[in-house]
Amino acid sequence: MSEARASFGYPIFLDLQGRLAVVVGAGPVGLRKVDGLLQAGAQVRLIDPQEPVSCMDNLEFLAREFEESDLQGATLVFACTDKKNINAQVADAARRQSVFCCRADLPEDGDFALPALFRQGALTVAVSTGGGSPTLAAEMRDRLQRHVPDCWGVSLDLMAAVRRKWLTLPNGAQYNQQVLRRFWAEQLLPQLEQKNRNKINQLLIETFGKEFSLEQLQVQLPEGMS
Repeated sequence: MSEARASFGYPIFLDLQGRLAVVVGAGPVGLRKVDGLLQAGAQVRLIDPQEPVSCMDNLEFLAREFEESDLQGATLVFACTDKKNINAQVADAARRQSVFCCRADLPEDGDFALPALFRQGALTVAVSTGGGSPTLAAEMRDRLQRHVPDCWGVSLDLMAAVRRKWLTLPNGAQYNQQVLRRFWAEQLLPQLEQKNRNKINQLLIETFGKEFSLEQLQVQLPEGMS
């Protein structure tokens, strides 16, 4: 008999700034979820009868068992206890209240799974196996990360600034994705790898115009670029 598996078919990045996220279970798994949620700017409510040894600041901690009313106003809930019956209770309550639930011990009983990811500045690369194998997702993430040059995050900051400036100009309607793709791959990346600030600035001006200098774009390059 084949194992049941989750089918999470719609990848999405969420803005959780100021939104309530509930984490049930203050073990290692739950605390990792708390850390990520706080970094995303969420309001976090952590529930567990036992307070963890190192409880983070800037969250609401309830030292008791989970109650269905804990989900009122929540956007997400993570069921991360070591008790299947409690996790099932959380998932059932979430369905009744239309709150998206991630169940750590049984992904197919939840609504979403978190990917393995790495970040480089504003760049985020995420790998998901649909909850089928988090270990394999992490291994794939690590292999991909080894092939992403350190300058990609900086290049994203520059290209985002170019796009914003381009769209504010009178001819912004002529914004061309193919032009930007070629510029990024064939011209900008090689100069970033050389870490030559003056050449990068010159390249931007020659390609797009004086309005696109580093000063006009207000982009700060990392230290070490001459």
